[in-house]
Amino acid sequence: MQNKKKILIYIDWFVPAFKAGGPVRSVENIVNRFADKFDFLIITSDRDLGDLKAFENIETNKIIERNGFKITYLSPEKQNYNYLKNLIKTREFDTVYFNSLFSVKFTLLPLFLTKKIKKNSKIILAPRGMLGKGSLEIKSFKKNLFLKLAKLVGLFKNITWHATNSVEIENIKTYFSSKANIVLASNLPDKTKDFYKREFFDTLKLVCISRISKIKNIRFAIEILTKVKTEKSIVFDIFGPEEDKNYLEKCIEETQNLPENIQVNFKGIVAHDKIQETLKNYNFLLFPTQHENFGHTIFESFSSGLPVIISKNTPWQNLEEKNIGFDIDLSEKETFVKTIENICKFSLEKYNEMSFETFNFAVKFSSDEQIIKQTQKLFEDE
Repeated sequence: MQNKKKILIYIDWFVPAFKAGGPVRSVENIVNRFADKFDFLIITSDRDLGDLKAFENIETNKIIERNGFKITYLSPEKQNYNYLKNLIKTREFDTVYFNSLFSVKFTLLPLFLTKKIKKNSKIILAPRGMLGKGSLEIKSFKKNLFLKLAKLVGLFKNITWHATNSVEIENIKTYFSSKANIVLASNLPDKTKDFYKREFFDTLKLVCISRISKIKNIRFAIEILTKVKTEKSIVFDIFGPEEDKNYLEKCIEETQNLPENIQVNFKGIVAHDKIQETLKNYNFLLFPTQHENFGHTIFESFSSGLPVIISKNTPWQNLEEKNIGFDIDLSEKETFVKTIENICKFSLEKYNEMSFETFNFAVKFSSDEQIIKQTQKLFEDE
């Protein structure tokens, strides 16, 4: 039997972490899908995003076997130069895969050490949407300064870039080089479940599952609802960790402007394994995000037969003609408003037809062999 290629994966947070959203899902889907083909070792932190305590019942700083792959959860005192240097020196690997552009401990430091110690290793870096306009507008001065310095010193020279869509390809070329070695491979989606037919539409139930932060544009979603004119009752439930307390306070303040028939609720965190069950209670996802590289919450909505109302700043485009939702430019706030007003006039039959089309779209996408082959090729090619 031919030896499996050894892949070292660095990521700031990994299962059971879930607060960081998409990147966790992306890497989990990779290792679950290809554990029989590659020998994966994941290097990650011992706690979830924003947590002060480590995960319970998980040994730290040791390599653990799990579901066909290996993983080590590093405590904060081990996330340093000497420990990572020793880890790189003592482990055999063919490829290193990084999942962030700006993480000091789980990209920049181990990337520098890998290039210094294991010069023949293949290095892959997935920017995970961090070169997108919406992402770079947050802390823009620091990020743009870093990108210029990184290019100047050649930190990202001679690496393979993992782009998940055509926009990300152009972003990589813009900030680094038109000759950069880029491999296109869409994010692997979660597998779809059975279709769930909804039998309710008396109240329009909207949902968003996302970190509460500026880039996710939750306040914008609430502003839209303050302008909606309808006799129908609307409930908008927001699930997700509080990433920016000041931003959350602004969102709550905006809810004071809602008409009496529209209600917004902040529901706290929902674990990933409860998301599909949660989505069954709603009619539409409302998510006018400033930027999504893939948007796992959007695909999870499709998988649940939940049509979406989203911005155009995602890979999911032309949704209305597919009858699976609406993608709207953020400059067109009135279009968001009119869309929700029109949805309020839907019959249950019209809604369920749209819901079924949405579910079928997810089934076809998740079973696309081309996406699976692209990701496998990313790790197989020398």
